[in-house]
Formats: sequence, C-alpha cells, structure tokens
Amino acid sequence: MITFGRNIDKTHVYNIMDNNLVTPLERVDTIKDLGIIMDEKLSFEEHINNKINKAYAMLGLIKRNFNYPTVPTFILLYKNMIRSHLDYCSSVWSPYRKGDIYRRSRKGAEESN
Repeated sequence: MITFGRNIDKTHVYNIMDNNLVTPLERVDTIKDLGIIMDEKLSFEEHINNKINKAYAMLGLIKRNFNYPTVPTFILLYKNMIRSHLDYCSSVWSPYRKGDIYRRSRKGAEESN
C-alpha cells in the first residue's frame, strides 16, 4: 500500500479482511504501475534514473553490435531502441525539473554523437 501526498501519516495501519481473518497491508515507498515507478511524493526520480540507465544499456548494445552504422541505420536504431524507452508514458511522469530535463536532454545529445 502506498499513500501519495505531502503530509503522509505513516503510523496508520490499513487492514483487509478475508473470511474473518484480518491482515494488515504492507506499506511500500515505491510502486510500479504500467511500467512507471511512482514514489509517495510523485517525484519520479527513480523512474527517470531507471529510464536513463536503460537507454545507456541500449546505446551500449548498439555500439557493441554495430561497428560503423550509417546515419539512417543509427537513426532507426535510436528511435526504436532508445527513444522508445525515454518517451514511454512521458506525459505522465513529464520531466519538469531542470535537473531531470538536463539529464534527459543530455542523453539524447550523447546518442547523436
């Protein structure tokens, strides 16, 4: 169970009842839903870090397997293997902080070199 908000009361315990058996729900700090990692403050920092690391991994895969790709080939690989990871559900987690925008745009600039 996760609670979103600024003033979170972490002392309250939520329970679920099944066949007269009361079970407390476990509180978690982050949750993954539809591939998006959310924390209780909705900062998406862990999600952004995971996406950037995944993009670096895909870039490394391209560099290892394609020694001298042509520009059209690299663009095709970039759009399908790297940008797709960075753009997935970006309207939900939308990088709005300067540091997140810089890290994400720097990733795109490094890939085009």
